[in-house]
Amino acid sequence: MPPNGFTMRKLLLCLSILAGMSWSAMAQNQVDKNGPAVFYHANGKVASEGTMRDGKPDGYWKTYSEEGLIKSEGNRKNFELDGIWKFYNEEGKIILEINYQLGKKNGLKTTYRDSEKIDENFVDDIKQGLTTYYYADGKVHKTINFVNGLENGISKEFSPDGTVITFIEYKKGFIVSRESINRRDKSGLKQGRWKFFFDNGIVRMEGIYKDDKMNGYFKDYNEEGNLLTIAKFVNDVKQEEAPELASLDIKTDYYPSGKVKTVASYKGDTPEGVRREYAENGAIISGYIFTKGIMTGQGIVDEEGIKDGPWKEFYLDGSMRSEGSYDKGKKIGAWKFYYPDGKTEQEGKYNKKGNLDGTWRWYHENGNLWREQSYINGLEEGMYSEYDENNKLITSGGFIEGLEEGEWTYDMGEHKEVGTYRSGLRNGNWRYYYPDGVLAFEGSFIDDNANGKQYIYWPNGKVKEAGDFIMGSKNGEWVEYNEDGSPFLVISYKNGIEKKYDGIMVKPSFEE
Repeated sequence: MPPNGFTMRKLLLCLSILAGMSWSAMAQNQVDKNGPAVFYHANGKVASEGTMRDGKPDGYWKTYSEEGLIKSEGNRKNFELDGIWKFYNEEGKIILEINYQLGKKNGLKTTYRDSEKIDENFVDDIKQGLTTYYYADGKVHKTINFVNGLENGISKEFSPDGTVITFIEYKKGFIVSRESINRRDKSGLKQGRWKFFFDNGIVRMEGIYKDDKMNGYFKDYNEEGNLLTIAKFVNDVKQEEAPELASLDIKTDYYPSGKVKTVASYKGDTPEGVRREYAENGAIISGYIFTKGIMTGQGIVDEEGIKDGPWKEFYLDGSMRSEGSYDKGKKIGAWKFYYPDGKTEQEGKYNKKGNLDGTWRWYHENGNLWREQSYINGLEEGMYSEYDENNKLITSGGFIEGLEEGEWTYDMGEHKEVGTYRSGLRNGNWRYYYPDGVLAFEGSFIDDNANGKQYIYWPNGKVKEAGDFIMGSKNGEWVEYNEDGSPFLVISYKNGIEKKYDGIMVKPSFEE
């Protein structure tokens, strides 16, 4: 008898599931507790073959269909899945490769479809790091970062030519922002915001194009993501030079009494940095900040660099950048911020503690409302609305004490989400849509954990994947489908762990 009270009948049953065979066919085979073993289908063709040790499958195993085509193959080490396991469809074409170590997914899992390939990384059965989707020709379609099984951080979508066209920011599994970039019109001309990247993924340069020409402010960064320069362009012509670093000279003027009247810093004969003016009693009565000889700030700043009282800030061309008041370094009262052309960029109030308070509004460069939101002592409170440059509502929902509450809608043009929050966590039903309005996903959540039936759809409206979650873990049978609606793969889960692929048990249980 096998050890630990393991019965021969249970061994045969487990191997029957492993091989995808009927019990009647298995019963005809003789099983040796140790050494090579071969099992057959009722039609006489090999169903599975491998090595037994102490009455259990160990070493390298293969399973076959009744037509003789391979269905799966992989190694077990000390009865646990180990190394690469491969799974095949009914035509014998590989559809899945998974790296295992000590019975858990560790490393790469690759899914092969006719229209896409997916690479996912795992650590001890939990998805970690970058998941990459590929077009049919092998070029990268999109990348999504995972932390402890949930989408987190920046996701990128690429056009077929390899250009990044969409940034999506995730936080603990759900989308918090989406940005479309690097777009061309029907004539192939660059339009809107473009971003260029270093090989490490950090933004190298960003700015606005109009009809393929640089227009507006362009920012350059180093490979650590630190801002280096800002330059203004009009129809590809640079309007200003990047600021230069230089050592400064300090000049002091005095009253006839010998008291300090002004202290100012210069680069040669050009004002650069802070200028302070003093009363004879030593109190600072006015202050200025200069950049390349141009006044870029007006207001009192003490010797410790703390701003106080009414303040104005200016762009290098002299236009107003912002105006408001400080109280010992904290913004207080009404503040207003401007674009370089003088149009309002942002306006609202700060309370005595320096926190956002009341209604704040942000505007697009064309003057249309961008965002409207209310605050109480720095926390979001009440309704939130966000619009695109053409006044289309793209995000709406409510806050209570800084946390999302009630129904929210995100409509980014190429992606739409609708669902409900409770205390900042997804609760209830959520639906995602493709740009043409076709449903892309539907499912329910409890405190941000997927729970109940979940459906993912192809852009043609057919189901791509369907199954059940129990508080964030997949459970039961999950069925994946091809774009034409035909079944692609059936995966059986228990507490989020795969147990079978198309009926082939990869994690058999040998307990009584």
